Amino acid sequence: MTEATHGFASPTRRCDRIGASEEYMQRINLVLDYISANLSGDLSLATLAAVAGFSPYHFHRLFKSLVGDNLNTFVVRKRLERAAALLKASRRAPITTIALECGFSSLSDFSRTFKKVYGVSPSRWDRHTALQDRKIWQAEHGLIQYTQEQLSDLENEFQVSVRPFPAVRLAYIRIMDLYSGQGARLIDAYHRLTARARFGAVPTLIGMSQDDPDITPPTQCRYDLCVVAPPDFNGDGDISARTLPAGQMAVLGCTGDIIKVDRAWQYLYRFWLPRSRYLPADLPAMEIYRRLPDEIGWETFDLDCGVPILNTIES
Repeated sequence: MTEATHGFASPTRRCDRIGASEEYMQRINLVLDYISANLSGDLSLATLAAVAGFSPYHFHRLFKSLVGDNLNTFVVRKRLERAAALLKASRRAPITTIALECGFSSLSDFSRTFKKVYGVSPSRWDRHTALQDRKIWQAEHGLIQYTQEQLSDLENEFQVSVRPFPAVRLAYIRIMDLYSGQGARLIDAYHRLTARARFGAVPTLIGMSQDDPDITPPTQCRYDLCVVAPPDFNGDGDISARTLPAGQMAVLGCTGDIIKVDRAWQYLYRFWLPRSRYLPADLPAMEIYRRLPDEIGWETFDLDCGVPILNTIES
């Protein structure tokens, strides 16, 4: 039995409406994770329906109902966002290489699609300037878009280290449209996760951004609140499961309010990473909590900001 279907009963199993909704969302989450991990591969309707364990006809309708985009629109958006992230992270990476690595059939196909969505060609896109949605979101939350000169002045404030991280099984609740609702979705997910005794009295809490708010409209940003789970955990009700593969991570420690956390992420992504010899791996950015909200509250954070990295760039 493959990981894509492990732990799920047949789609024909009878269950009540709440149970069905939770199981369907777990299956859709498997597909979303599969898409993110296989952007250069076969992401056809037939392939992804098989990952979910549904017929193509029913899967297509369920995906649109639960995600809000049709399947092709979502796949193209994720490929574009990955390409935009790579363009932002490294000015030396060839655009053709980025296009092919992100699943586009050719440079012309990529350029045409990129310009249709972002309004400029990939070669003309400012790799260090956030898009308008990001600026609007920052203004609404009292945050600042720092210049490169300002970010360079933060080298004494933030120290980045590169360290290995092991493969780990995660239990998670996926939060859609994280930035609305005054954090209520995040707090609710936290209490649902930490109420499970199986995850430990003091669980290891990790937040994972599935989308880059510099690129993705805030209303479409997804955030996974995770705890480290036993290796045999395969999901339970509204809680899904995934395995995070081993690798390397660029880590920056941060203690402070949301303004300082945002400053740390800008430094890591917009200043340190483009000047490093690394590219971001095709994995979510992570916030690894050093102290839990039960101890420190929700106004101040004590965490490690981490970006999985790979492919050392030759000088």
